[in-house]
Amino acid sequence: MRPAGAQRRVDGSGAGANAPDGLACSPVGQGNTALGGEPTPAHTKDIEVNPMRGRRFRASTIADLGADQPRRRVALPLAVGAALALVLAACGGDDNGNGNGDDGGDDNGAATDDNGNGNGDEVDTALPVILGTTDTVTNVDPAGAYDKPSWNVVYNTYQRLLAVPLGETDPQPDAAESCDWEDDTTFVCVVRQGQMFADDTELTAENVVHSIERNLNIQHESNGWALLSGIESVEARDEYTVAFSLESADAVFPYILTTGAAAIVPMSYPADELQPNDQAFGSGPYQIEAFDTTQQIRLGVNENYAGDKQVNNSGVVIQFYQQPSALKQAIEEGEVMIAYRSLAVTDIADLQERGADRGVQVVTGEGTEINYMVLQTGREPLEDLAIRQAIAQVIDRETIAESVYRGTVSPLYGPVPEGVAGHVPSYLDRYGEPDVDEATRLLDDAGIDTPVSFDLWWMPDRYGEEIGDMYGEIQRQLEDTGLFDVNLEQLSWAQYSTTFSDGSMDAFDLGWFPDHPDPSNYITGFYHSDEDTNFLNNGFANDEMDDLINTILTDTDQDARVAAVERASEIVAEEVPVIQLWQRDQIAAIRDGVTGVEETLDPSFIFYYNVVSGVAD
Repeated sequence: MRPAGAQRRVDGSGAGANAPDGLACSPVGQGNTALGGEPTPAHTKDIEVNPMRGRRFRASTIADLGADQPRRRVALPLAVGAALALVLAACGGDDNGNGNGDDGGDDNGAATDDNGNGNGDEVDTALPVILGTTDTVTNVDPAGAYDKPSWNVVYNTYQRLLAVPLGETDPQPDAAESCDWEDDTTFVCVVRQGQMFADDTELTAENVVHSIERNLNIQHESNGWALLSGIESVEARDEYTVAFSLESADAVFPYILTTGAAAIVPMSYPADELQPNDQAFGSGPYQIEAFDTTQQIRLGVNENYAGDKQVNNSGVVIQFYQQPSALKQAIEEGEVMIAYRSLAVTDIADLQERGADRGVQVVTGEGTEINYMVLQTGREPLEDLAIRQAIAQVIDRETIAESVYRGTVSPLYGPVPEGVAGHVPSYLDRYGEPDVDEATRLLDDAGIDTPVSFDLWWMPDRYGEEIGDMYGEIQRQLEDTGLFDVNLEQLSWAQYSTTFSDGSMDAFDLGWFPDHPDPSNYITGFYHSDEDTNFLNNGFANDEMDDLINTILTDTDQDARVAAVERASEIVAEEVPVIQLWQRDQIAAIRDGVTGVEETLDPSFIFYYNVVSGVAD
């Protein structure tokens, strides 16, 4: 997901309160493929709809939370209701007051199976999910959002024509019945009939046109609209058929339609300005009932939702915290069911070691978030290739991962993270283990006087409290060689976001959350020579890289695309415009009895609330 303030892309590929006393729990011990529908002669692969499947569990009778009315919308008091619901969900106890730790059961205590069936009967839970976070949500109108926390709400309240189901990597129909390429630059989707917005209006092709056109017209400063900038025009051919005409062939376009930028809004949304957050609604599983990003966002179940996602709860409360320490306390005291983004690494380690005694467990999922250091190749001193290569030869990612992050991140040795097609450890292949002697040789052979001095910038308020420790470690590693003199500088994200791309920083830190799971998302916006495409603006230009990116974006042969990604990764290691440092697993802490969280922590980086369930007895 592109950092705020970055340059636009023209290719459309993507660039990133304490619980009331007495309520806390006591400790307990790609290519062009047809998407749905019939395959056309020009395309050989037919992808069936594969709806996400969650698990359901029985909740015993809790009159004030509507346990006898599955999937009804629940409006909870802000703090007391949330804490009470969590205590009922996580503290456990059978009808005799015994906490038996079971994951579910019928009213007589019979356990449910993996499909949520008690004695063979499917049952629902009427409990809301209470999720604590230190993230900040900005806008939930798709035309004004391009950050992970906001997109998470978008993904759960709107539909898109296509989506990537949990555990998979290819787009599948969501609001669409089918999508297919008509020719190299025309993509046609048939909207599934009967998809309804929360205001009782039907989702049609006209809504798709309205959604895309207003996003491109508003061009909000968050820059999410740039994902759609490869669209030349979009038209409704009939009530349920929509056609996209693209400026050029784009093998990635189906993935673009899975992003928050392509979420479909009702016709009542204004064409030239954002819908107020507290009035936002879509056709997805949930609808917004209260919106206050200083306290909490409350989502109720959208009774009109007609899609494939099974909803395993009666709503969601997103509770905001300023500090990771407060979030840790909230999960330990039972104020929230889930603590997600972000706990400090020391807090994670403590919960992994001692959380079971407090009714808390830590769950992880494969993550494709990355962190990297950008080197300014357009001016001294880092315009010299030997200096950049010597830096790459010295940095010890293993020490960073273990000493700074305590194993909560994995060393990343290439542009594309592990788990994404085209991943190769190109830096490890080229440089091997950290080697001061080899770095010295590189500089001596190039006639570089040492120590080489440069400024290295980072921000204290963006990528976790460990980021400062990481750059302190990188400074130590470089300066201990005697080859470098590193001056660490920092700015708040508000200033940093408008400064990093102006060419004034010698080297600087950034992070990246994927827009979608296609490898182009980690290549195009970073390494293309065109200034309107490369949001880093660090002076890097390479003709072979540009040709490879063209292949990645337009070739319908997936093997050819992957080969191009692998060669692009090799060029990055050779030229060193960017040094990748780590990729991070997704980590959440959950109360005992909460299910579905680990399932939604997949490489798509979307937290689907509907698969999460709490258990009460």
